[in-house]
Amino acid sequence: MAISPQENGAGDLAVGGSGPVLINDQFLVDVNAPISELDMPSAKAYAARDRRNQEIEVFALICTPGLPTRMDIMRKLRDEHHIGLLQLVSWDVVFWPPINQETIIVIYERPLGGRVTDAIENGNFLVNEYEIQEKIIEPLYTAIKEMEIRGINHREIRIGNLFFMNRDFTDMVLGDCVTSPPGFDQPPVFETRPRAMASPGGRGSGSISDDLYALGVTLMALILGKKMMEYKSSEDMFTAKIEQGTYAALSGKRKIPVPLIEPLRGILSDDLSERWGIPEMDLWVSGKRQTPMQRKPATKAKTPYTFMEKEYLNPISLAYAFSENVKEAAIAIKNEELETWLRRSLGNGDLADLVNAIAASAAIQENEFRGSDDYITTKVTVFLDPCGPIRHKGLSFIPEAYGTMLAVELLRRNSMQTAAEIIRNNITEIWYSATTDHIRDEGSYEYQAVFAKMKIILQIKGPGFGIERILYELNSSLPCQSPLIAEQCVVNIEDLLPSLDAVADHTDKKLRPLDRHITAFIAARFKERIEPHLRALAEPKDSSFLIGMLSLMAYLQWKLKGEPVYALSSWVGSQLGPAVKTYFSRETRQEIEKEMPRVVRQGSLPELFDLIDNAEKRRQDIFGYDEARFEYATAESQIQEIEEGELSSPEAAEEMGQKFASTSSILISMVVITILVLAEFW
Repeated sequence: MAISPQENGAGDLAVGGSGPVLINDQFLVDVNAPISELDMPSAKAYAARDRRNQEIEVFALICTPGLPTRMDIMRKLRDEHHIGLLQLVSWDVVFWPPINQETIIVIYERPLGGRVTDAIENGNFLVNEYEIQEKIIEPLYTAIKEMEIRGINHREIRIGNLFFMNRDFTDMVLGDCVTSPPGFDQPPVFETRPRAMASPGGRGSGSISDDLYALGVTLMALILGKKMMEYKSSEDMFTAKIEQGTYAALSGKRKIPVPLIEPLRGILSDDLSERWGIPEMDLWVSGKRQTPMQRKPATKAKTPYTFMEKEYLNPISLAYAFSENVKEAAIAIKNEELETWLRRSLGNGDLADLVNAIAASAAIQENEFRGSDDYITTKVTVFLDPCGPIRHKGLSFIPEAYGTMLAVELLRRNSMQTAAEIIRNNITEIWYSATTDHIRDEGSYEYQAVFAKMKIILQIKGPGFGIERILYELNSSLPCQSPLIAEQCVVNIEDLLPSLDAVADHTDKKLRPLDRHITAFIAARFKERIEPHLRALAEPKDSSFLIGMLSLMAYLQWKLKGEPVYALSSWVGSQLGPAVKTYFSRETRQEIEKEMPRVVRQGSLPELFDLIDNAEKRRQDIFGYDEARFEYATAESQIQEIEEGELSSPEAAEEMGQKFASTSSILISMVVITILVLAEFW
């Protein structure tokens, strides 16, 4: 089978000379020993060893920085043995020398028999049609079933992710499923039609139904090998799946072992209501055969619709073509020929009316967003294919996968504006308003309330909100993406201040320790009430922002009982000049400036905050300022009275002076005369 490997932008992790990396004080990963045969598309494999148990062979997968991992699944799988599943032993966030930054490293028990495809190619694994159930289907199905019981969907089941745990090539297991978002590394052929049409980051967690479907395609690949049908493009593959059904589209006229036709048709059904689940698979595994499934023919038009010189008989195929050619699609939507084809040839009057209404509305709102080519094409593709993904401006995602799509968009394009536009303009509501007779993604329906909450967050412009907050709310294991600490791979809130402290001495001190990413990360991960701090950060005054920044970081250190952060305290302290100047008293300002170096050396942000914004000190400062204002106002009033009174003019002043001089002369004369008279008596 020749399925092109998916280009997911993970890139190669270069090898460089360095000593081993220690994981959880137990596992040593050899930086100089890559194991390419165990690589995953988004994680490179390296040799490792267990210092405590030399009998177990292990290896490490180095995750791609910035790519969301499934940390919740790591916690569930660690140290638990699962039949048919590669054993996850440990994981941690550590510094990885080849990329000169911290990242997540996952430790797995090493599959001694290597990859199944390599064993087949080397002639080490041969199986006849009568052994397939026992040697392949049962162990893999058991793994899927056990994971379902624990609330886990694998979502990375494919022929290239099967391994043998032993050197006898008898113990087959499913490989890694935690180093990338669900379905991210899957070639589209292994995904159900709606998820395959979504971008790698937008495929979603899915359900056991998706895992069973992927198992079916994997079995087809193992049975047919290079004889499995190949397609020149994704559109050709989608069209074949839609018009023929997955089973026929992949097998063509190739011979499938008779005992496997029934389960393959069941788990490869494109109709979710008909696809086999655990009850049907359990019956088949136990030997109870069922009535062969008869595939319902796909909806087909009587005559084809021509778009960009290609004919289409199905609205789902047409929707995909529209999403790939937006400008041309908008022209077609506004043309009456599409409405006519939907009404007459496809026999769907309701859909024709919807498309007609969209075209009419676009003409009225020509210069507005809802009249744009992108919007009307997005809307029409949803109505043409209501079970498919939302497709807008190059983004394609199942609604419940919006969060991972957002993170991948940031990683690849360093922008989230288009993703933000989707929420801002209620694009997701188009999907929820569409109707269909088929079962749609159940997980996405639960997300409708999430989108309403996210829109409120997006509308708040201040720090701690916006699209950055949404990014961390919807990706619980995503490291903080602030340029200040992105290389530190900060996943847990407890590691935030230590990481800022670690970079403080090497960072431009003019930069603020809190940017939008860090503030949003705190708001999403710190489970305490911080709204007052966020309001202070949103104030336009620089001094208010600085006090809010210090108060939030001090609260964080105090609540988490963090260690001293000496470099960070110095960094923060160097920026607090405007905050100190908010005190009215020159003497108080001088006292604070004198004390600051001593407090900074303690590495305590709460102490620093108490110095800068002590409540009692503020009260006294305001009281002193009010007293000074009163004294000043009194003096000013007296001056004004003098200036505006009887002495204010020169003439009045001269006259008053003359009167004062006369009075003074009389008084002096009387005193002299009195003294003379008394002298005569004595």
